[in-house]
Amino acid sequence: MKQFTIILVFLLSLSLHAQLEIQKSAISNGGGSAVNGNVYVVHTTGEAFIREADVSNTHLSEGFIGPDIAQIIMSVENFEQLTGYHIYPSPVQNDLNIRFDETGNYQINLFDLAGKLIYRNQEDNTDNFRVDMRPYPAGIYLVYMIDLENKKAISIKIQKK
Repeated sequence: MKQFTIILVFLLSLSLHAQLEIQKSAISNGGGSAVNGNVYVVHTTGEAFIREADVSNTHLSEGFIGPDIAQIIMSVENFEQLTGYHIYPSPVQNDLNIRFDETGNYQINLFDLAGKLIYRNQEDNTDNFRVDMRPYPAGIYLVYMIDLENKKAISIKIQKK
């Protein structure tokens, strides 16, 4: 009976280990997703947008988490880098100004360092945004700007005093 119990515990531990193992693999050089059991990971080139997952008592989390933005990025194969913008001042105290060289359909997203989306604004036929930074504490933030019409994006780090 003792041997049976030892063998059973050994087999159960192997079974549990196999379910928690995550193997490295690249879906594509532009990004993709992978599923292993109940762990779901989304990755892109550049800034990482990775969903959190809980496996038993293990919690996995990495990068900036933004499910809506991850959907936009993952739905566009050739996402080019956005150019022709001006973002000032940095460091910012009150208002962050974002101006584009051309009028277009833009989305502005502001993330804190924990990856939480704290501000989003989308405007059509505009070239100018003003983000009120007064409600947010001093620190580093990520501004993710998307040109929805031309499928271009860029992320910029800014500092709030």
